[in-house]
Amino acid sequence: MTNQLLLSVSSRPSTGADDLPAIAAFYAICEQVDQLDNTATLADLQRRLDHPPPGGTHQRQLWETPTGELVGLVSLWIDDPTDVPTEALEGWVGIFVHPDHRGAHLETELLSWAEQQVREQATVAQRPAQLCAGTRADAPYYRAIYETPGYEMIRQFHTMARSLLDPIPQPQFPQGFTSRPTNADEAAAWVEMFNQSFVDHWHFKPMTLEDRQYRLTYPTYQPELDWVAVAPDGTLAGFCKGHIDHDDNARKLRNEGWIGILGTRRGYRRQGLARAMLLQGLHQLHLAGMDTALLGVDTQNPNQAMGLYESIGFTVKETHLTYQKILG
Repeated sequence: MTNQLLLSVSSRPSTGADDLPAIAAFYAICEQVDQLDNTATLADLQRRLDHPPPGGTHQRQLWETPTGELVGLVSLWIDDPTDVPTEALEGWVGIFVHPDHRGAHLETELLSWAEQQVREQATVAQRPAQLCAGTRADAPYYRAIYETPGYEMIRQFHTMARSLLDPIPQPQFPQGFTSRPTNADEAAAWVEMFNQSFVDHWHFKPMTLEDRQYRLTYPTYQPELDWVAVAPDGTLAGFCKGHIDHDDNARKLRNEGWIGILGTRRGYRRQGLARAMLLQGLHQLHLAGMDTALLGVDTQNPNQAMGLYESIGFTVKETHLTYQKILG
C-alpha cells in the first residue's frame, strides 16, 4: 500500500481561490476524525487569501491522486528572509493527510517537502534555518508526525476557559489610570507599548506599524473589544484585546469569546493593571452576549500569567505542544 500510494500521488502548489472549496472540504473530513475543533471554513480561507499578512509568505502544497482526490496538504509559513538576518530563518508548518490514507508514509513526504522549502530560502538568504510545528497534546496522530528524529518539543501552551455566567469582579485601576477603546490614530504608540510589554517573552519578534495596521483593517477586527489602559500622563500602559467569532459560534451553537492579547508595559507592572484590563475584557465579552471566555497562555510565561488567570477563575481546557527542528 505504501509504495502504491506514494507512486500514485503527485503534488502541486495551490492555485488560489479555485482550490479553496476542495481545501475546506478536505479540512472538514479531517476534523470529523480528529475532533480538534479548529477547522478553517471556506469563508476563513477566502478572507486569509484576500488579506495576506505582512512579514512573510504563506503557501499551500497539495497532494492529489490521479483522479484529483486531495489526500495531503501542507500549510507553510516562512518568515521574511531579509528580516533579522543574524537569526535563523523560521518556518511554521501544518501537515494534513486524508484519514483514509494515513500511516502510509505520506506524512513523512509532506514534512520533508516543508523542510526543503525552508532550507532553500535560508540558503539563498545565507541564514541558518529551523522549522516549527504545533499540535494538541491529546492528538496522538499529529504528535507522531512531529515526534521524529531531529524534532524537539520546546514549549507548552494552555487554552484556558472561564464561565462568564459566574460573577465577574469590577476592575480596580491604580489611582489616576483610566481605560478606553483604542483608535487607529494611536497605532504607533500602541506598537511601542506592545513591544515594551512582550520584549521579555519567549519567541518575541517586534511588531511593526505595518503589522498593527494590518490587524486594524482586517475584516473581522472588532474595535469595541480592543481596549487600552492610560497612565495619568497619557502613556499607553496596558492593553486587552478580545475577539468573537460569530460565524463559528453560530455553527457550533456556542457563545464563546476570546481574550486574544493582554499585556502591561514595562515600568507599569505589579500595580494590578493586567488584572484590571483582563476583568475589563471579560465584562466586554459578557456585554456582547458571550457566556464563556477563552485565552491562551505560555506555561513558562515570565510574568506569572497563569497565576493571574487562575485567580480570576480560568481553568485549563487543553494543552498545545510546540516542536522545533534545526535544519542543517
